[in-house]
Amino acid sequence: MSNNRILFLRNTVYLYLMNIVKLVFPILTLPYLTRKLSTNAFGIVTYVKALMVYVQLIIDYGFLLSATKEIVFVANDKEKIGRIAGDTLVEKTILAIIALLFFIIAVIFIPTLNKNKVFSLLYLLSVLITIFLFDFLFRGLEKMHLIAIPYIVAKTIATFFTFVLIKGDSQLLLIPILEIVGNMAAIIISFYFVSKLEIKISFSPIYKWLKDLKESFVYFISNFATTVFGALTTVIAGFYLSMSDIAFWGICMQILSAAKALYNPITNSLYPYMLREKDLKIIKKINLLMIIPMVIGSMIVLFDSEAVMQIIGGEKYIAAGSILTILLPAFIFSFYSMIYGWPVLGAMGKIKETTTTTIIAAVVQICGLGILILFNRFSLYGLAISCSLSEMTLFIARYIIYYKNQKLFKHNFRKIV
Repeated sequence: MSNNRILFLRNTVYLYLMNIVKLVFPILTLPYLTRKLSTNAFGIVTYVKALMVYVQLIIDYGFLLSATKEIVFVANDKEKIGRIAGDTLVEKTILAIIALLFFIIAVIFIPTLNKNKVFSLLYLLSVLITIFLFDFLFRGLEKMHLIAIPYIVAKTIATFFTFVLIKGDSQLLLIPILEIVGNMAAIIISFYFVSKLEIKISFSPIYKWLKDLKESFVYFISNFATTVFGALTTVIAGFYLSMSDIAFWGICMQILSAAKALYNPITNSLYPYMLREKDLKIIKKINLLMIIPMVIGSMIVLFDSEAVMQIIGGEKYIAAGSILTILLPAFIFSFYSMIYGWPVLGAMGKIKETTTTTIIAAVVQICGLGILILFNRFSLYGLAISCSLSEMTLFIARYIIYYKNQKLFKHNFRKIV
């Protein structure tokens, strides 16, 4: 096995460790919170966290792809790496200010946020401080353990004190406060790793920041469109459904997110690897290996979804089992749409096409939501169908582009070799 493949496998293992934490800790806290909080309180948590996805999206802005790509190609020049890191930090700060302004407007006009101002602003702070994490840097250097360690520490702190301190609705404000404490610990560790790598942060003139923001816009649009599959549905649902229904939808979305957390280590490790190696064989092997867990997971959801919901959420959430079943196509197709996204089409240089497919799928979902609203059929079942159709559309569109451009991929591979 080549050194590059060994590095890819090692990075995947580290990211799986991180995503096991991302999977296990919510599985531990989710049943605890659904039992300790009322459905209305849990609905508030779900709604605010859905909006935080957009805040996180704005400050990330696609840097996990664009800045990572820059670092991959200057990996042996610490001075350039330090400048990329510094510029990205400044650019994230600019975007954080913009996100703050938008969120203040949202608090004024969205009733749920207005009634829970302090809770909402604390959650906002917990997200904004993540601009000081250097995940894009460590990802570009293919040192995934340096991403995993701060994340694991942050989530361990938040999870431990959730069990110790959260006993009911009266402790609702502690949930974002614990996120702030955990993220601050992760930031300290992240800066320590940067210093250990002997990377000195430096900054370019302002025109370079504007240039980076312009070039990263295509990645941002792609990521923005992707969030339609989860966050937007929750935000819109807040205008038409009760907080209890939002809680049902939120728990289904968290289970879907947990499944995607199992996919992320593969796709995140593949992206820098495929940029360098253009190795289609490994894509085919991964697709074959994933068939078994996909079949097992599908059987569980098809035949015992209510039991799954009872175990995870308790008696109050059994009724959401049928929603989980309708979301099954989203569980399956999301993996393959991720694989054929940035790791495949992105490595082919099909950046615009990758973004376009995401926008197409987002439009499908937005149209679906519009139809539900127009015909006064807005419900959890309609939301689930709309999400599943969007994920299917995304995979089909990306696979068609990949299939039509396989020869281009092989040509690029020969050129690099």
